[in-house]
Amino acid sequence: MLYDEIIHAIEMETAIEQKAFEKESVSGMDAKKVMFENVQFMKCRISDNVFDDGEFLEVVFDGCDLSNCSFQNAYFRNGKFLNCKMDGSIFASALLKNMEMENCSCLYCNYVSTLWENTSASDCNMEQSFFSEAKLKKPIFHNVNFTGVDFFKTKLKGIDLSDCTITNLMISDTFTELAGAKVNIYQAAELARLLKVQIV
Repeated sequence: MLYDEIIHAIEMETAIEQKAFEKESVSGMDAKKVMFENVQFMKCRISDNVFDDGEFLEVVFDGCDLSNCSFQNAYFRNGKFLNCKMDGSIFASALLKNMEMENCSCLYCNYVSTLWENTSASDCNMEQSFFSEAKLKKPIFHNVNFTGVDFFKTKLKGIDLSDCTITNLMISDTFTELAGAKVNIYQAAELARLLKVQIV
């Protein structure tokens, strides 16, 4: 059903709207520029697909496998990623506006040059992901594992990282990315080592 809906949307250049898909599996599809609106995906396997330049409006992914998908230049608004596996997916230059991400595995994801606007992530594992040259506007991060994440040229000013894991961050030699970020005392000690500051 999902496969047929995508093929129809591609051929007719129409949106997929007001649909619910459960326990469906689709992989290896080139679904560039397909628009999804008010769609629910529940326990679907949608890995290894290309959704570049697509639109996802009020779309909920719940318990889905989105590993190794490409969402480059895609637009996400008013949707949710819940309990999803998204390892290795590419969101480069995508816009995420008013999105919620909860209890997701996002290992090695590519968020280079993305815009996060009023978007939250909680209880997510984003180890070794790439956030370089991203723009973060009023994001909320709660209990996110940012171990080894690349924040090169991404300003973290005003962003509360105090209950997140921020060890081994990759940033520029000038450390300007960290200016104004909100951290706890233990994280401050970790960052001091990164800055080669000796605490006595």
